[in-house]
Parts: sequence; structure tokens; C-alpha cells
Amino acid sequence: MTIEEELLGQIESIPDPCSLATGVPLGIREMGLIQALEYAGGRVTVRMQITSPMCMMAAYFMREIEQRLAARADVQSVHVVFDHELNWKPEDISAEARQRLLERRIRTLGGRLLPSPSSG
Repeated sequence: MTIEEELLGQIESIPDPCSLATGVPLGIREMGLIQALEYAGGRVTVRMQITSPMCMMAAYFMREIEQRLAARADVQSVHVVFDHELNWKPEDISAEARQRLLERRIRTLGGRLLPSPSSG
């Protein structure tokens, strides 16, 4: 496992507060919010995207990432950069997370999950 994978493992579970409100808690990696993580000589840069220009969680994400990574002995500094071009789209959510969201919507609406065409 690379140091970058270890660092991603420490931050990927930071919950997206909006997903908590849906009843399907998703981490920032599942949401497709982490674009990249770079590590060089103790310096970590995390590049993220936000879902909407109205998103007020950037400071929360930054604080959580900094707290989790700065606690490591091999990390001297953490820099979180946000892409404000708003390229995020729902398709950036991992396939497994999209399925959990779909199942939650169906349960909420009192329906049932139909078999997928590939399940025969």
C-alpha cells in the first residue's frame, strides 16, 4: 500500500453532511468529492470538488481532513484545494453508493427493488 492510499484511507470516511440528511451516509470518497491526493516530503495536498455553488461544507471538509492527516508523524502540512468550477455530477458517486441511495429511495417510497436486467 502506498502512502497516498494510506492517507486516502484515513479521510475517505469523512461523512458528507448532505448524505447524512438522506439517511444514507456516504463518505467524501464515495461521493466523488476527492479528485486527487498528493504526498511529497511530508506535505499533503488534497484536491476536492464541491457539489454545488451553495455548498457550505468546504470549511468542514477542510478541518476534518487537516485534523485526520496532521495527526500522523509523517505529515508536516496539509493543504486542501477546492475546484470551484463545479464539475461534480451525480455520476461521480461510486456505483455501490448510488445503489444504496436507490434502495433507500425505494424503501422511503414504500416500493420494492426490482431485479436488475442482468440478474435474469
